[in-house]
Amino acid sequence: MPRLNGFDYKSPYFYMVTLKRLKCLAPFSEIGPDGLVKNDITRAFESVIESFHLKWRCLEPISPFVVMPDHIHLMVKIKDVLPRKSLAVLIWQLTRALSKEYWRVTSGHSRFVQNPAPQQSSQVLRGVAAPAPKPPPIFDHSWHDWVVKRDGQLAAFRRYIRENPARALARKANAQFFQRVEAVEFLGRRWFAYGNTAILQLPVITAIKGHRATTEASDGWITAKEAAARIGPGGAGASTFMSPLEKACGNAIAAAGGRLIVLSPEGFGPRWHPPREKERFCAQGRMLFLSLYEASTRQPTRKELYDRCHEMVDLAIAALPSIEG
Repeated sequence: MPRLNGFDYKSPYFYMVTLKRLKCLAPFSEIGPDGLVKNDITRAFESVIESFHLKWRCLEPISPFVVMPDHIHLMVKIKDVLPRKSLAVLIWQLTRALSKEYWRVTSGHSRFVQNPAPQQSSQVLRGVAAPAPKPPPIFDHSWHDWVVKRDGQLAAFRRYIRENPARALARKANAQFFQRVEAVEFLGRRWFAYGNTAILQLPVITAIKGHRATTEASDGWITAKEAAARIGPGGAGASTFMSPLEKACGNAIAAAGGRLIVLSPEGFGPRWHPPREKERFCAQGRMLFLSLYEASTRQPTRKELYDRCHEMVDLAIAALPSIEG
């Protein structure tokens, strides 16, 4: 359910919503060699989602959306009209409608259609209809939402939804590069890893550290970028790739065919996956994410993240050839 404490979920915003399928149910769609393949469930769901706004005056047409094998992404917009329903009410009604369609398509309705109970029989005889049975749920109760508040966020979320099938195809075709590894040894320490761990065996791994104040006008900017490009296909750069210089060096390494070791201060939770702009490199086996820290339910503070970044980068700088600026 919505997780933003104190926020009024009747507010007229765009909301990106993700519904996750319960395990052991039929896939909502398939990922084939050319991308997303629709099945009867997909088409039934699309019909429900495309017409859902017609029942609710406060809701704009849901667009874009995508029905993936084990989840659904939706862009929901609550209109600035009265009366408004909360996002939780709208999603609850939508999941009920989708559940009904799922069991209809899979002929699973017999699992929840029951004969009237004895106390209901007299009502039926008197012409009072018994309440319709509720279909069993098909979605995890802990659905996710993101409130679109900042400029540029809406376009990014829409792009994420539309590109979801392509990313799923890349992950399926290169599954070995999208698996979390419990632990690897690197620089004499135990790290958590996600991606192509073979990168750690490359003969050239260069640490990169750039101060946040370093800009293109700073001395050494061009020199650092040129040094990063020379790492080439046979090596990798290791950094948080957060500061402007670190990002510039990372782009230079990628353009030259090199690999990237991204030092992550947050760890990898159960739903973590590479950022959209990095998935292509991950699928190519050119990226590895490393963290000294296990993921926790508590979001680290800004200071904690800052300290962790420095700890990991300084460890790499002390043990590896380095580029600093």
